[in-house]
Amino acid sequence: MKSAKLYQFPQHGGRTESTPIGHSEDAFKTQKGPLKTKRIAVWKRIMPWTIGLIWLFLGMCWPLLNWIAAMDVVFQFLRALYYSNTPGMHATLQASIHGVLYILLSLFYYLYRPKVF
Repeated sequence: MKSAKLYQFPQHGGRTESTPIGHSEDAFKTQKGPLKTKRIAVWKRIMPWTIGLIWLFLGMCWPLLNWIAAMDVVFQFLRALYYSNTPGMHATLQASIHGVLYILLSLFYYLYRPKVF
């Protein structure tokens, strides 16, 4: 595997012959590595635990929460049917949003398994 050649650029704008720099410590000190800040590292540690705790809380309350959410979707569907021909009411949009959120919540609970626990 070939290594890349590093060239020194002139300090004062004068024309100098560029000479390759070998792999010395000075060359590695001037290079900037990938930008990894502490903030990204902290988020990578905190987010799996946060999502895992949300999933754990959801799992503990799932039977009751599933029943309440299903009744809410049924109520919104019946409300959308009642207001289906009324101008200015957005019951169909609300019912579809509630249905999609219920499906996403169910998919999150049934398909996601946290790696933290």
